Amino acid sequence: MEVIYEKKKEMTFIGYHTEIRPDEAYQKCPEFWEKEYAMKYAKLWQTMEPANAVEKAISENGIGMYAICAEAENGFSYWIAGMYQGGDVPDGLELYSFPESNWAVFSTKGPIPGSLQTLNTAVWQDWFPNEGQKYHANAAVTLEVYSAGDPNSAEYECSIWVPVRNRVNEYIAYCGLDCETCEAHIATVNNDNDLRIKVAKEWSELNGVEITPEMINCAGCRIEGVKTPFCDSLCPIRQCALSKDIETCGDCSEMDTCDKLKMITGNNEEAFKRLKG
Repeated sequence: MEVIYEKKKEMTFIGYHTEIRPDEAYQKCPEFWEKEYAMKYAKLWQTMEPANAVEKAISENGIGMYAICAEAENGFSYWIAGMYQGGDVPDGLELYSFPESNWAVFSTKGPIPGSLQTLNTAVWQDWFPNEGQKYHANAAVTLEVYSAGDPNSAEYECSIWVPVRNRVNEYIAYCGLDCETCEAHIATVNNDNDLRIKVAKEWSELNGVEITPEMINCAGCRIEGVKTPFCDSLCPIRQCALSKDIETCGDCSEMDTCDKLKMITGNNEEAFKRLKG
């Protein structure tokens, strides 16, 4: 199953919806399309002449080119939708907006609903528990994107979009600092003893304690391997993140109020931005 990652600006959709239980999804979603879209607006598809405000909105906004699955109290809310072009929102239709987001995009070919349901099963069973966790995938909502053409054709294309956060580079420390720019890490990677001596002298003077060149070895804060004594067991930020089992401080609910983290981000705007994603 192939996936591509894209960033999209804020998107607002217009459409109508019903609530469906997850265990009935593969039956009820096609039924909703058939009854509340294909049959209900059959005359519109034949004449392309809207007879009322709702049909006008369907035509102008391309309602039917998208579907939204949004978590609801008793299952999920399933929307038949189109990209909102502005203007009045008639009774019976509603708006649904996504903020500017990164998306994981999965595509397939084949007659629907079969091809889309097969893809959806693969996304939930294979991608979400694995790669999806690394990208902080939002399981509360997904977007289905349909193409023009014959939905019964073997060449018909459609896709499923899942909101994600940027995956955090493994060299970004828990606090947001970039380990790849740290001279201790550079000395380790290049086995540069002259740089180790320089860093040890600078850090000794800065911290008022003796730091020897032999201590200047670090693979990276979040990477398996050797660490400087401070990074290994003395850094309060790293110890806190390890105890909470989080990827970085950006995943912590106390990030914006944490005094320990502010010792870094208070003087380093880039570190803060990396954590915010």
